[in-house]
Amino acid sequence: MLHVPAKGTAAPARDPQQISVPALFMRGGSSRGAFFLEEDLPADRQERAALLLACYGSPDRRQIDGIGGSDPLTSKAAVVGRSTHPEADLDYTFLQVGIDRPMVSSGGNCGNMLAAVGPFAVLRGLIAAEEPETSVRIHTTNTGQVVTARFRVAGGCPCIEGEARVPGVPGTGSSIALDFGDCAGAVSGKLLPTGSVRDRVRLGAREVPVSFVDAATPFVFVPAAALGATGAENPAEILANAGLMADLEAVRGWAATVLGLVGRAEEAAWHSPNIPRVIMVGPPQDYLAPDGPVAADAMDVCVRQLAMQKPHNTLAVTGAVCSAVAGRLPGSVVQELSRAEGDRTRLGHPAGVLTVSAHVREGADGWRIERAAVERTARLLMAGELFAPRRRIEEVRALLAG
Repeated sequence: MLHVPAKGTAAPARDPQQISVPALFMRGGSSRGAFFLEEDLPADRQERAALLLACYGSPDRRQIDGIGGSDPLTSKAAVVGRSTHPEADLDYTFLQVGIDRPMVSSGGNCGNMLAAVGPFAVLRGLIAAEEPETSVRIHTTNTGQVVTARFRVAGGCPCIEGEARVPGVPGTGSSIALDFGDCAGAVSGKLLPTGSVRDRVRLGAREVPVSFVDAATPFVFVPAAALGATGAENPAEILANAGLMADLEAVRGWAATVLGLVGRAEEAAWHSPNIPRVIMVGPPQDYLAPDGPVAADAMDVCVRQLAMQKPHNTLAVTGAVCSAVAGRLPGSVVQELSRAEGDRTRLGHPAGVLTVSAHVREGADGWRIERAAVERTARLLMAGELFAPRRRIEEVRALLAG
């Protein structure tokens, strides 16, 4: 177990201008952020948000005065504690820290950060390390679901060396298996929030087909061709296409109204920027990733996700799980474009290919997810104290109140 100074013990003695909070800085999958013990953060949501924004250097598009990395994938936080769920060992709360806006969102889950929760719990002594493999049941408080994580342990520490590869992350690492089980209805309470596997959304004078699926996190899927795209565009190309970005946000806004999060689609970007999420889908095709060419025959379907109104550089784990589940639903826009057979789906995303195993079965009461699993890696990057200026916390507190 790592030794981390107790909350607030170091900074005031050395510098009365700042406060400190114990934290581990970790990579989980293709995301990165600070991991905190629940007991080390303020219980009040506004106070917690003010502290996190100050620690991350927000609001500022560069986040130069904090640990945020000016990207939705690196402006994340995880809060972990002993479980309040009878069938779990840990509670995990995911927080998306705003970059250029004073907001902290707890909507939805992050499966990449989730990959590091088990190792964090071992390092901080929340659970016992079992060799050669530790299994832990994690209650994702954002969605109320329980995910099982399995990872190798040696010498009492989570293993980091291995052959598992995560597109978008250099090198390889020790495999962390995440099984989401029956993850339907993460936010809406049902797999198909509209009750239909396929809907149509009006974009100006046009109507486009969509499939709105709530598995692990709610995602609305739209065919790239319906938006004048291919589905193989890189993030920079998507961002540079103002019309495409506006259409994707409009589709996401429609889904937000279905969930009752906003009254009008136009309000979603401000009032619910993180949930639901949108994915543009295309058929298997060749494209160039940062590490080299990706061949059409290496994937079953091509996907491009937005995160916090920006093109995702890879693919969220929850997005991968939801995509694989959607691909198992006959008539969905994903199923029509995918050539996956059996339980395995290979998802082509901007950084490479991510494989998900999902099994969905139709019963008398509709579709049921029996299994949805994915492989990730994680690593501890830094351990110690995170500092935030008292004055900056006060300034952010005022912004939140306003």
